[in-house]
Parts: sequence; structure tokens; C-alpha cells
Amino acid sequence: MFIKFTSLIIPTKNRSDLLLRLFSSINYCISDFNEIIIVDSSTENENKKINNILRNYKNIKIIKSQPSTSMQRNIGINKFNKLNKFLMFCDDDIIFDKKAIENMNEFINDNSDNIGFGFNLLENKSNKFFEKIKKSEILTKIGLYHSNPGVVCANGWHTKLINLEKNCNTMWLSTQACIYQTKYLDKMLFDETLGKYSYLEDLFFSYKLSKRGKLSSCCFSNYFHPDNIQRSNFKFGVKEVTNRYKFVKSNNLSLVKFYITILLKIFFNFSEIFLLKFKVIPKILGNLLGLILCITK
Repeated sequence: MFIKFTSLIIPTKNRSDLLLRLFSSINYCISDFNEIIIVDSSTENENKKINNILRNYKNIKIIKSQPSTSMQRNIGINKFNKLNKFLMFCDDDIIFDKKAIENMNEFINDNSDNIGFGFNLLENKSNKFFEKIKKSEILTKIGLYHSNPGVVCANGWHTKLINLEKNCNTMWLSTQACIYQTKYLDKMLFDETLGKYSYLEDLFFSYKLSKRGKLSSCCFSNYFHPDNIQRSNFKFGVKEVTNRYKFVKSNNLSLVKFYITILLKIFFNFSEIFLLKFKVIPKILGNLLGLILCITK
């Protein structure tokens, strides 16, 4: 089993209950991981809870950190056992299907030349108007989106890796649940300039690795993300634009198509106000400020 040669890195903050739920979903194989590194930015009381929950596992290390998803993952990268063949990332609020690890082991054996391996997120199909618009044939033809999963488009947008019906090669992997072969990770770190939430940190990291070799996702290695939070605050609205702009610039993608997509996104977000969804207003204002910051750079 690959997990015997794997370091699992999990960043967390004040979510001991969700962390316990995650471990319950892989309880049958926790002890088989070579090591599990919890990088914890919790308050003192929550940190004590986490230590109490995990104190009986000899292969689990808990490292205190300041809050920042990218920084926490990098701490794990700097501390993991370099003799291990695989480095696995997952979020603290997901739940693995009972066959996910077993199916991933088979997938890795069949694709041993891959750099990275992704799990498959199962979620209800979105009824949001903008999500439907993104997948339209027109946007695909002009390069603003794509109907296939795991594609990074010319405007810097990436298509989701959810509800996969078959295994697929991909241009990026989500750090909600993914694995990399450590021999390909030389000097690779997550970008710590993307803010505390580190929006798009997995896109920056994995897209760069896709230039070194193949990434694939396994449709049979499923997980769930029941507490997926739709962030609508002002600061996130700013980072939603400026982080995407940075990704486009750093990878020589199309700024023209990026700006067209941002304007479309802001327009459709505005339309939600007419549906009395006023919570979206702070994010729209953040998007507008982010757009101004990008234009004036």
C-alpha cells in the first residue's frame, strides 16, 4: 500500500471536530501512513483538543503555526520525511469514501510514471446561473472556459475536478485531496503571498508541476466536502481577482481574456442582487477593487 511510504500534510485551524471526522473516515488505515503532519494554527484551547484527539497515534506530528494555508503546507513540506516516496495533501474538512485509499493505491500502481494523483470530489450539481453559463459552447470556443474537467484555460480559469465519470489526465490538482511523488518536488513550495486563505494556491503549485510531467485524477477514489463555504466577504473578493491575475501573469496566459472573464463574473454577481442575494455585495465591491488594482499595476 502506497501510504506506508507517504507523508500526509493537513493544515488546520480551530476545527478539531472536522479533523476528527476526517480521521474517522480513514480510521482503518491511519496507522499505516509513514507519518501524518498536522500543521495547526488553532487557538490554545482548540490546540489542546487536537492533541487530546490524536495523542494515541505514534505516527502523527503536530506543529504549531501562524494561520496561512500556503505557509502551513510549506511547513509540512520542510518537515516531512524525505525518504518517503509520496507526499499527500488534504484539507481538514473533507470525508474520504471507504474505498478511496484502496482505489488510489491501484491507480498509483497503474500510473507509476505520474508526477501527481488526484481524488474525485463528489458533490451535488450546481444550479447557479454563472456555473451553467461557464460551460456554454460559446465560452469554450473563445477560450474562456472548457467543458472537460481539469483544464486550465487561456484566461487563467480552471475547470473543476468533480463527479468524474472516468479517469482523466489533468492540468492541475486540488489540495483538498491529492498525492505527489516526492522525487519530482525539488524546490517546490506554495506561494505565501496569496493571503491567509491562499486562494488558488493549489492551482499555482500543481500547474507548475504539470509542466514537469503527467497529473491524473482517479474517478473511483472519491471524497466529499459537505461544509464547502461560499466566501462572500470583501477581502476574499479582492483576492479572487488579484490572485487570478498573478496566476495569468506568471504563466504568460491571456490578460485580455482574463479581463473579459472578470467583467462577466462581476456582471453575473450583480444580477444576484436583483434576486435579493445581498450577501454578495461585499464580494462584488472586493472584485471591483481587485480589478482596479490589476489595471493600475
